[in-house]
Amino acid sequence: MFFLKEYKAKKVKAPDNFSNRRRIMSSDNKNLIYLLNKRFSWMKKYIKGKKIIVELGSGNGCIKKIIDNKKIMLTDIIKYPWIDKKVDMLKINLGKKYLKKVDIFIINHSLHHCANPGATLKKMSIYLKKNGFILINEPETSFFLKLIQIVLDDESWSLKSKVFNRKSIFNPKSPWISNTAVAQLLFKNDKKFQRYFPQYKILENKLSEFLIFLNSGGVNSSFFHIKLNNFFLKILNIIDEILIFFLPSIFALNRTIVLKKINEN
Repeated sequence: MFFLKEYKAKKVKAPDNFSNRRRIMSSDNKNLIYLLNKRFSWMKKYIKGKKIIVELGSGNGCIKKIIDNKKIMLTDIIKYPWIDKKVDMLKINLGKKYLKKVDIFIINHSLHHCANPGATLKKMSIYLKKNGFILINEPETSFFLKLIQIVLDDESWSLKSKVFNRKSIFNPKSPWISNTAVAQLLFKNDKKFQRYFPQYKILENKLSEFLIFLNSGGVNSSFFHIKLNNFFLKILNIIDEILIFFLPSIFALNRTIVLKKINEN
């Protein structure tokens, strides 16, 4: 399993974003809140003082549980009641008034649902200001993520996909089709990414999350977890950091990337 290059889920599963949002926004689950803080709190230093902040593929809008900033525009291909603007990530149809005006783009666990992530990153640079940022969290295709996806028949991955050729890596017939290897393929090799995307500079490229995700209770679904207080959650996070430091390809479940637009190419 460790050496499997691809896996195709038997069924494409759509999350219930209405019930997931209700559960997250009303949650006092410290495990889940700790996980969401890990995913979003670091973004605040980039967002502070910025005027135009756009999240792509917002889904259940869980970012608003952690970052209470009215300037964050939630967008998604499906116009849920909490979504500010319907935007197809493949087309980035924000409109002319946003050309070279966006300060920050946020992508949280949604780029792997994009059939052409390379083209999407290129189109984002059209709207992004020079010195603007793209803040990304994405799944990391480690041994344990592969195991979880096979056992749950949850999502697909392919390490064979050619993400740099600006062609679709799967048929975009459903917003829930995915390739969870996208971030690994795009960002694992900094120099290769820079060669294909000279308009961006990678400022951060970090791996994280193992036990704090497995025992969170779930973001896009609800599952069993052992309730812990913040002290023990911090201990879990330290264990995660040690495991991922020594064996990233086994344990890491999340990759965090910060891109800065440095020119107009």
